[in-house]
Amino acid sequence: MAKTAQSGGNGAIVGVAIASILAVGLGAGAGWTLSQGRHDDAGNSAALAASSAAPPSAAAVASHDAPNPATGGAKVEATGLSPPPAAMKTLLLPPILTVIANPRNTWLRLEIALLVSPDEHGIEDLLGQLGDDMLSYLRTIEVSQIEGPSGLRFLKDDLLERARTRTNGQVQDIVIRTLVLE
Repeated sequence: MAKTAQSGGNGAIVGVAIASILAVGLGAGAGWTLSQGRHDDAGNSAALAASSAAPPSAAAVASHDAPNPATGGAKVEATGLSPPPAAMKTLLLPPILTVIANPRNTWLRLEIALLVSPDEHGIEDLLGQLGDDMLSYLRTIEVSQIEGPSGLRFLKDDLLERARTRTNGQVQDIVIRTLVLE
């Protein structure tokens, strides 16, 4: 009887030893695989950087007829992307202060900047009407509609749609500078 208890103890030790060897082998294999992935990613990053430094294809580039004052009058090449924010003109709307629909007696203060192309003219005349449109919209919203990141994104999209409709597409984007609920 003592012999069977002793052989059971040896079996447990052998089992733990085998499990340990397997764990070390699997850990080493996983580490080696992950380190190979890092080297491949570094190669891919270098290839991506080299390809992004290459000029765009002729089919993707079209010349504008208007000279660009930032480049000393040289023509600008378009790649189908919107101009960088530095090339945009910023117009500030007066702050909007209103009571929202629900909950009652909740005040909202909103400050917005409009981003327009520098060659757009006449939009300054529409700023008052645009502010009135946004004020009318803000009076209809509820706090639950603008909670969280998705709610803020929906608010921005709705205000941008109103701005583009009022200005016939002259507004490229809006920036919510301040949003305060009290």
